Amino acid sequence: MPAALLAGCASGGTTPLSASLAELFPDDQATARQATEIPYASLSVQLGAVSGLMVMGSQAGEMTYWPSGEGVVLELRDGGLHATSGLDANLLGTHYAGPPPWRREAPARVEMKRHWRDADGHVVQGTGEGQLRCDATEMLALPLAERELERCSLVLEWADGSTTASTLWRDPSSHRLWAVDETPWPGAPTMQWQVARHWW
Repeated sequence: MPAALLAGCASGGTTPLSASLAELFPDDQATARQATEIPYASLSVQLGAVSGLMVMGSQAGEMTYWPSGEGVVLELRDGGLHATSGLDANLLGTHYAGPPPWRREAPARVEMKRHWRDADGHVVQGTGEGQLRCDATEMLALPLAERELERCSLVLEWADGSTTASTLWRDPSSHRLWAVDETPWPGAPTMQWQVARHWW
């Protein structure tokens, strides 16, 4: 059964975590109701088999940290996936050649390096190269509202010959990310999140 992610916090600056909360969410409507009740920056998240609501624990510059009561942490940089901890297999770090893909004008050539620890405990480094391509804007239902967002695809070819595909929904003007459906490395579990309450 998927475990829900929920932690209390303030929405700006590096702050101590408030009391940790945990609750199972049977459907998206329940997650949306919970997000409505919590006045802090929050994400609706699915990390492999783990799903629910995550509330921002702290922020340091472009980095934001989203902890759960079960010990899972999602780490975003400028709204994009940077690292995870507490899962069976974890992303240890992400480095781009140049600005992050979602900040670029499409089409754009993308190169990234990632380190991850697989389910067997082995640390792996991989390099992926590919193209960011964006389509016209579309209405996307987020946990608390609908927004007109630009849908972008990022297909990467990795050094071992594997291919991964990710979809990013961004604001067409600011290029801030509002939703992500990503396979972060070859063989990784799918990681998805949508912004409920934003922090910027």
